[in-house]
Amino acid sequence: MIEPGFVIENPYAQTRILLLPSPDGRAGTGWLLEVRRPPGTGPDNSEHFHATWTETFEVVSGTARYRLNGVEGARGPGERVVMPPRQPHIHPWNAGADELVYRQHTTFSPPDPRAMQEVLGGLATIARLGAQGGLSGHGQPKNLLQRAVTLKLALAYGRYDARAPRWLQTALAATLGTLAKAMGYAAIDPQPDPKSPTASQ
Repeated sequence: MIEPGFVIENPYAQTRILLLPSPDGRAGTGWLLEVRRPPGTGPDNSEHFHATWTETFEVVSGTARYRLNGVEGARGPGERVVMPPRQPHIHPWNAGADELVYRQHTTFSPPDPRAMQEVLGGLATIARLGAQGGLSGHGQPKNLLQRAVTLKLALAYGRYDARAPRWLQTALAATLGTLAKAMGYAAIDPQPDPKSPTASQ
């Protein structure tokens, strides 16, 4: 069960994510994450967009750069940037000489009690693949079938890669993703291991 205090450490992306208590205290409306990234680390995800979710990033310390609608910007401590639905973006990365710490508030629309469990469970699985040398490029699985089942999970919650046509991603998830799932590939580990260095409580 993923609850506040859950940690994802991705050695490939050099990212540490801590799940904080929900700002409004209501399950299924979103999550609040504290993200830490060391100096010299570039983007830890590809350019993407969410069909209905809104993401707000507030810098706690350090200097962040980000991309929104193809335009790069910068934020410092106390500053925030809002990334609305359907707007291509890249999450903040470290553009300074000190550790970057920011808080990411994601608002689900419509509310979905399963979203936090499944999406953060998927991120924890990606982190473990990274620890095992199973990622490449923008932190995507090297194995094509694993990548397809991961895509299937992302699309289930309206996350699309901005670099590829939406129809193509939908078709790949429905065909190759379904096949991969039938072959035993999983986008979410059955139970995150609390003793794992990449997913702990």
